[in-house]
Amino acid sequence: MADKISIDYDEVSRIYDTSRVANTETVEKLIELLHIGSDSVVLDMGCGTGNYTAALQRVARRVIGIDSSIGMIEQAQAKFPELPLICGDVTTLPFRSGTFDAAFAIQVLHHVKEKELFLTETHRVLKKGACLAIDSCSHRQMCTFWDYHYFPKGLEVDLARIPDAEEIASLLEGTGFSNVGIEISYTNISAEHEKPDRYLDKDYRDGMSTFCLLSDEDIQLGCQKLREDIASGAIERIIQQFQAKEARVGGSSIIYGCKTNSLS
Repeated sequence: MADKISIDYDEVSRIYDTSRVANTETVEKLIELLHIGSDSVVLDMGCGTGNYTAALQRVARRVIGIDSSIGMIEQAQAKFPELPLICGDVTTLPFRSGTFDAAFAIQVLHHVKEKELFLTETHRVLKKGACLAIDSCSHRQMCTFWDYHYFPKGLEVDLARIPDAEEIASLLEGTGFSNVGIEISYTNISAEHEKPDRYLDKDYRDGMSTFCLLSDEDIQLGCQKLREDIASGAIERIIQQFQAKEARVGGSSIIYGCKTNSLS
């Protein structure tokens, strides 16, 4: 059982970008699934330090980012001063109904306690015919990530707190979304397969919420084993084994749905 029960997102924001970039494949799929074009006004739900907000702004007319952490917003604003960013609650959105042509959330839903309210509010602020895309990792996909080999408690924690892709699809349908589907991304959200030593860097680990929820003992045991396998060269074989499995199921999933009625 993890002995850390909460995440200080303002603290995490300082080093968040050590382990986060906008994934090119994910950006391309968002543009396609959400039909984002030069006239689109888009909402980035839980924008963090603004990496995806900025990436989509290159295509859309306007992308607004919202995040409950003032630290995340400050980091994002420092990097992208031209972006409209708001510190606010994603379950009580400060926008009029029918404002946005599209909305997306990247690895955010598992951080939200009131998931149905989050989705209902998103549904409300979308225009009729507009779509929402939620990037997450299915349980099957998570089981193919090599870093959990060294931090098995992390997999246990994440399987418990992150909804499976099919569960998210059901949540979308239950909150009024139609034409719900799941699109697989084959690039892992972590771009550091070739650099396992990054997990020995505390700042790198602290940028991931999973490690914020693990005990110091679990982390140190994992780092010790990782150091040994890097030194012996065994890490290459282990990563290859996990990557072969991941290649079959993908690195993340985009669960999407559209607002086809005006009931909210």
